[in-house]
Amino acid sequence: MVENGRINRRTGRGGMDRKASLRILPSVERVLEDERIASRINIISRRGITRIVRDTIESYREGIVNGEIEAGDDAALILESVAGAAAGKIGSLVSDRQRRVINATGVILHTNLGRAVLDSATASAVLTAASGYTDLEMDIESGTRKSRSRRVTALLRAITGCGGALAVNNNAAAVLLAVDTFARDGAVAVSRGELVEIGGSFRLPEILARAAGRVIEIGTTNRTHIGDYERAIDEGATLLLKVHTSNYKVVGYTDEVSIAELAELGRKRDIPVMYDQGSGILYPVESEGFAGEESIFPVLDTGIDIISFSADKVLGGPQAGILLGDAQLVGRMRDNHMSRALRIDKMTLAGLEQVLVHYWNGETDRIPALRMMLEDHESQLARTRDAAKRLGASVPDGFGIEVVEGETSIGGGSFPINPLRTVLLQINLTSGGPQRLERELRGLDPPVLARVRGDSVFVDLRTVPADEEKILIEILAAAMKNVKEKE
Repeated sequence: MVENGRINRRTGRGGMDRKASLRILPSVERVLEDERIASRINIISRRGITRIVRDTIESYREGIVNGEIEAGDDAALILESVAGAAAGKIGSLVSDRQRRVINATGVILHTNLGRAVLDSATASAVLTAASGYTDLEMDIESGTRKSRSRRVTALLRAITGCGGALAVNNNAAAVLLAVDTFARDGAVAVSRGELVEIGGSFRLPEILARAAGRVIEIGTTNRTHIGDYERAIDEGATLLLKVHTSNYKVVGYTDEVSIAELAELGRKRDIPVMYDQGSGILYPVESEGFAGEESIFPVLDTGIDIISFSADKVLGGPQAGILLGDAQLVGRMRDNHMSRALRIDKMTLAGLEQVLVHYWNGETDRIPALRMMLEDHESQLARTRDAAKRLGASVPDGFGIEVVEGETSIGGGSFPINPLRTVLLQINLTSGGPQRLERELRGLDPPVLARVRGDSVFVDLRTVPADEEKILIEILAAAMKNVKEKE
């Protein structure tokens, strides 16, 4: 069946003559002649466009055979439908790119939205590295080749006091490199209660299994004792790994071995001990009332051999994985040939360098992730009240605006049991579901991501930069107007 010039897709089996429909499906060359497609072909794109057209025709063929598409016997309309579908797919390759969005969820390290936001100086450093040649692996004064990570290494060592430092492309890569270096020909011991699953359904046990000769799972889900690690060493463990379970918390009848105890056991038995800390906290957030996560400095004070964490979480930098610790052990990881495959590019290095310079200079107020975490309640309340006042004049009938207290999360698996007190702009709908407004917000330019709870949409200005507030209010007003007009 053809409706409005397009083939009708059905879930049931129709009574049309499928063989006739199959016979008049257009050829690849015929579809390529359609102006919408022919105009997009150039010397580079021809191969890919041909593949898209061929796949589109095959999709229609399968749909007809399976009774999901009733195509009829009008060759011209079938051609129009197939060509239109192919043209849409071709166009989406150009239009479907990363877009700037307004994060009004209040989740600071929102993984789906790219985690930590960079400040202007850091973004400028990335742009400078990306838009021209740099002295990435060259010492300009001597004209000799140098390590690309020399600046990041020097800054990390200076800030933390560690003997060795290494940056790779993410924290999972840091764990992989360490385990491959110290347990490839041996075994890594890890508590069953710390075998976490991280984003995208990637599981730590599988990562460890790829790098280690053996994975020795010790203890139980809720209780692990120092004797479990000692027995693992007797069974051939060559690396003891402790993992901070940053995306969940087991409470109740639990017990775990402290980092200090594990570090002491490692020294006693001459076995390297690694702690996957995850969040990369260099700022003393505990002094600001944050609990449930430790900064890396108390961890390093235990004498732990290796610590790893992400650079794009609480640290507030670009995506990278950081390894700190004993100079000799870090050197062995740097000399591992796998480190070449896991190294970071010049743009990431430039951004990471600038973020670390901020820490070194005591300019932590310039790091957006920390600034959002530490924003005082009165300041946020004033901002939200002002936004409600400005938005109030544009609110159509059927909507109401309130300023309410609420909670948000830091995100990125950080501080899972320590929600942040926050202030929310609550948009109430007197009729219909709030999902309509939420979808409308996502469909505007730039898209706005908000939260839905009950019959309301909630907007949190904590994650909205000051220079985006005006456009946010305009978008909120436009979205409410559009919803009203579509009723």
